[in-house]
Amino acid sequence: MITGIQTCPALPMEPTVEYFLPPDVILVTVADGSARLLDMAGSFHAVPKIGARMLEETLTSGAAAAAARVADDYGVARQQVQSDLAVFLRDLENQGLLCNQRSRRGRRSGGFGPVRLLLQPSLHAAHRLLQSPQTKARALLGLARLSFALFGWTRTVAVWQEAHAHFPARQTDEQDAEALQALNIAVTAAAASHPVFVACKERALCSWSLARAAGLHAELVVGIDLFPIAAHCWCEAGTQTLGDEREHCNSFTPVARW
Repeated sequence: MITGIQTCPALPMEPTVEYFLPPDVILVTVADGSARLLDMAGSFHAVPKIGARMLEETLTSGAAAAAARVADDYGVARQQVQSDLAVFLRDLENQGLLCNQRSRRGRRSGGFGPVRLLLQPSLHAAHRLLQSPQTKARALLGLARLSFALFGWTRTVAVWQEAHAHFPARQTDEQDAEALQALNIAVTAAAASHPVFVACKERALCSWSLARAAGLHAELVVGIDLFPIAAHCWCEAGTQTLGDEREHCNSFTPVARW
């Protein structure tokens, strides 16, 4: 059972924050005290109970306070906990799962300017010039694949949202069922015949883009399955799932929405 979800949508500016999660990483805590680190680049990491406790304390209060509290609670020498915690935090940083204020170093640091310059004209052209739904879906799947590969989840989603801000967005109703089904078919067919492998993230973002261009409110959803460890991404428009099987998505617990 999931008991908590923590993300960092942007690099914090407060100098008092010693450690923080990278924008593309989600921390999920579980009822047994353990945790899962979901990297939106595609990897999933299980953290045992003591590691989860040290990580949460570090994110909240800093490494020194975390070591002191854990040492007191477990009756262990503080110096030993400090040494173990330093190794643990350094390993997370090396894997791109944690950032610290001193270096402000992350795998996907940098501004949004280059992302906007590359993606927004291409997105606008795809929606304006391509008429066939399947052709448009194929183009958007390719753009999504390129976006995630070059810029990661957070910057890609943010820029795609900006590029679609001029489209109206109303809640779906029963009258939209046929249109949504047509979008679903277009994405599914385009993904099946695409020359480049596209995963759930690309299908979800393509579906979201098509729904927004049709003037419909839609959401990107990320879910996880704890046993066995797995993650999935899909698009929801009202009660409809686009570009994916609803039954498959229902086996995952949503942990974040965009």
